[in-house]
Amino acid sequence: MGRPKLKLLQEVDTRWNSTFHMLHRLVDLREPVGAALAGLQTDIPSLTSEEYNTVSGCLSLLSSFNDAGVELSAEEKVSGSKVVPLLKMLEQMLQEDITNTTAAVAREMGDHLIRQLRERLHTFQSMSIMSLATLLDPRFKVIGFFSSTKATEAIKRLTSECTAPIRSAQTPESDQPSTSQDAQPAAQGNKLWLHLDDSVMQARRIQNVTADATVEVQRFLSEPNIGRMEDPLLYWERQKCIYPNLYKLAVGFLCTSASSVPCERVFSKAGQVVSKKRNRLSPNTVEKLLFLNKNE
Repeated sequence: MGRPKLKLLQEVDTRWNSTFHMLHRLVDLREPVGAALAGLQTDIPSLTSEEYNTVSGCLSLLSSFNDAGVELSAEEKVSGSKVVPLLKMLEQMLQEDITNTTAAVAREMGDHLIRQLRERLHTFQSMSIMSLATLLDPRFKVIGFFSSTKATEAIKRLTSECTAPIRSAQTPESDQPSTSQDAQPAAQGNKLWLHLDDSVMQARRIQNVTADATVEVQRFLSEPNIGRMEDPLLYWERQKCIYPNLYKLAVGFLCTSASSVPCERVFSKAGQVVSKKRNRLSPNTVEKLLFLNKNE
């Protein structure tokens, strides 16, 4: 038929996207497959036009999930902060695709997927490791959340987390009273008010730390977001002197991996390195080979 020679794909039970690619290739090769089945003596039934329309409608819904899977499986880019924004985009894309499809099965599947997103995956907004990673990513910040309430809760958690490095950075000298008024009770030697004075000083220190953390967080959030294709790690490398405490948090949270795919790739590569012809490699050698392969 003058078309590129392509083979049909077979799905793999452990990979859902293999089913997507199998059906996508089948739709692409619809005419050659129909011609081949018509010329062969086989009892394999050919899909009807209605069935192909159903498959095409389902593929349009699942294409967004396939794109999201590719995004979250990245190894060399920040991925953990993308989870919450991608869930937001998935729900919006599903709603658009449902209104555009005419296949009843596809519409039913779309409604089911939206329910699953709302019931299961919305909890990611409440997970500190995911919500703080999204908030600390200068590409997303509060825009990445699909609930303003959850965004406000994440800001409160970030402010609370920011107080820890500020408090640890304080020197013992800075914790001591500096004014003559603060030192007055001790100078008078009055022990009656000692515990109350200590409580007041402790509350004052906590209030100052919280105020500093709030100012730093609000300054960061008030800045315009960077482009989606820019590297957030480079942004924090440039801004670490302006937001020193948030920088420490960003280094910890942005390294979160969104999936176990990179780890599984290492295991798959190990199966290729240790083969029948190389079955006497020591564990130390295998570890070095894998390290060189994944960090070249």
